[in-house]
Amino acid sequence: MCLRTFSATLFTSIILAFTSLGLCATQNEPVLALEQAVRIALKNNPSLAQQVNAVKINEISVFQQKADFYPDLSAAISGQNSARDDFSLSTELSSTLNLFNGFADTAALKNAELEMSAVQEDLTREQQSLVFETFSQFMQVLTSQALIQVKEENLEENRKLLEQIETFHQVGRLSLSDLYQQQAETKQAQLELIEAQQSLNDNKLLLMQTMGLNPTSAYRAADPDFDRWARVMTDEEIAKLSEAALNERADIKAQQYQIKAADQQILQAKAGQLPKLDLFAKLSSGYSSWGDEPLSEQLQDDNLDATLGMSLSIPIFDRHLARNQIATAGIEQRNEQLTLKQKQLQVGLEIAQALQEYRTTQQQVDVVQSKLISARQALQSYEERYRVGASTLVELTQARTEYVTAAFDQIEVKYSLITQEVALAYYLGNMKPLFAAFGLEKS
Repeated sequence: MCLRTFSATLFTSIILAFTSLGLCATQNEPVLALEQAVRIALKNNPSLAQQVNAVKINEISVFQQKADFYPDLSAAISGQNSARDDFSLSTELSSTLNLFNGFADTAALKNAELEMSAVQEDLTREQQSLVFETFSQFMQVLTSQALIQVKEENLEENRKLLEQIETFHQVGRLSLSDLYQQQAETKQAQLELIEAQQSLNDNKLLLMQTMGLNPTSAYRAADPDFDRWARVMTDEEIAKLSEAALNERADIKAQQYQIKAADQQILQAKAGQLPKLDLFAKLSSGYSSWGDEPLSEQLQDDNLDATLGMSLSIPIFDRHLARNQIATAGIEQRNEQLTLKQKQLQVGLEIAQALQEYRTTQQQVDVVQSKLISARQALQSYEERYRVGASTLVELTQARTEYVTAAFDQIEVKYSLITQEVALAYYLGNMKPLFAAFGLEKS
């Protein structure tokens, strides 16, 4: 199954919206929405395009296997000139139709159809993986943007405190050591902001690469309306989907098709031990310059010859070729079955890990929120105490560090929980609700 192909008009409008400087954005940066990022990635990602091409190649293979049931038709013309300047010409039109080849052609067609079904399931999983990857990277960009806001606020607060300390130092209320210490803290806050900006740029470039566009960090990721599509699954739903994923997830279904295709390859190999029966027809004629009749009469009447017959080929000894091909195909089939078992074990592990991470993140939400409230209250308390000389700058700096850390933890766990919800759906193979929310339909 493939995602609906979006029109060129829609894609063009997305790119224009992405690059236009006239859009409303912070700091004059164009805004990129999550839905836009996903659609652009599905349109431009090279890996996905390669998987689409793989489906097309398999479609050609199926068409060719169907064509092998038809008779062939060939024409041959040859001429020669002797030393006595005699010229001769021969023509031949021949056709062959296979009547029986041990059902090798039927098995080959079924094998090609099963291979195509497997590649189509691989394409479905590739699309799901790309959507999940784009979503995760978009969340990372949002996290980095929020971190910069925290770092900017922290730098501003440190600058304000530095101004206060400079004023108090000038009037002799604070020592020079406090001034030097706060200068260092302000520089550290500035350095952390620069590092956060670099991290944001790196995450933006990575997202652009996944989207299949030329790298640029000149945009701002818009915070999505998570309530519009967020959906928390119950434990009962998760249990049912976990069981179904072992047989219904796209990559598992692809491997199941590969096993069935291997069955057909065994039948193809066994056909080498059976007789082969062909029906053939041939129409030939010739011309020679030393004949009395003209060219047209010789070709049409005098030398015209038609042949219709059947050819039966019975294998007696093929140097064990068919037997070895059957044995090899059987081993390949068992390998495909082992691959399926490995993938099912991997699916079980991925679901278990995703579920554990999701539940752990859920538990962290309340803890981090409480920590942030406590850190904010502690910071306010130390700020008041420092103004009246009841606490040291070291205590105030420590309280501010703990508050900044708690503020970032709160932002990180917020986006992490959303990412874990989508990750759980991805590993369960239950991406339909997310696709529907993004306006992506399957055809």
